Amino acid sequence: MLHFEVDVDPSRFGFPVEALLWSEVAPTALGEVTRALSRHGAVAFAAVTTGRTSVLAMIQCRDPGGLYDYPTVELAALPGIGRMETALVQRRAKRAGPPHLPATARRPERFDRPRAGGRDQGALMALMP
Repeated sequence: MLHFEVDVDPSRFGFPVEALLWSEVAPTALGEVTRALSRHGAVAFAAVTTGRTSVLAMIQCRDPGGLYDYPTVELAALPGIGRMETALVQRRAKRAGPPHLPATARRPERFDRPRAGGRDQGALMALMP
């Protein structure tokens, strides 16, 4: 089965405010919270994590007011969420997938071959598309 995935800047659809949200969720409420996140329109991505927090979500909002409302209204209604931290995404250097280069573009020479007399860069070159 073939499918296509497109990653477009959310500001083009009226959602210029992006933030990462880390939440401490009680283990007994983890299933309910993650199911709710999967249904929330503001959530672009969510994952269960290890460490001090148990859930990470990328949220996209229309304005700073939406960023305030999401944790204080939507998430506040869910049981088991203790502490939350947010971090505004100021700029993304790269979205999912490699940037598309024009057909005439050429990679910088340093990626074409290993340096003469230097370390073998074969491992780096193997990772490059």
